Amino acid sequence: MSIPHALVRDLQAAGYYPQLTGSMIVEALYGEQLVDHLVHMDTHLDLDAIHRHVTVFALTPTRLLLAHVDDEPDAEPGANPRGTTSTEDVPLASLRTALIGRTYADPAEFRPGDRPVEVSLTLGWGAVRRLELFPETCGDPQCEGDHGYSGSALPEDVTLRVSAQAEGQDAVDAAETFALTLKRLVFEARQAAGARTAG
Repeated sequence: MSIPHALVRDLQAAGYYPQLTGSMIVEALYGEQLVDHLVHMDTHLDLDAIHRHVTVFALTPTRLLLAHVDDEPDAEPGANPRGTTSTEDVPLASLRTALIGRTYADPAEFRPGDRPVEVSLTLGWGAVRRLELFPETCGDPQCEGDHGYSGSALPEDVTLRVSAQAEGQDAVDAAETFALTLKRLVFEARQAAGARTAG
């Protein structure tokens, strides 16, 4: 099975192991057609290294596929680079959060059809939670007693942010189109699940 030419083009434009990333998507499709996709390249600079990360968001009629490729952390100096990969698929009806945020340059002059200059997409499905703990105190600065810990269990969401200033307006438009398609498919999947439950 092959992937659409548009996805191949976007993987090649990202320039980060496109064949490896594309093969991960093909492997995860299981014969389903690709409805839409978004390729996001992220680069972080440390004092002594450049770390790259590409995420492919791919939509089928029933699932959201996430494929990640990273530079291997703590690689041996002078060694050939190694990439680490992971894939995940989430049933669309299981997405608890699909939040789209948009920023407009001149909201006072907004007209229907104006394009945002920034788009963010936050997705959550409850698969992973992050614990944030801190020691409790009684308020007495002299107290040395052990008052235990408090904390919060927070969902480890996936967040994507695309800015026209950094990636260009075409990238923002593509992110918004993908986000709106995802929201529509999630809505339809929830409606279908509700109809099956009611029936």
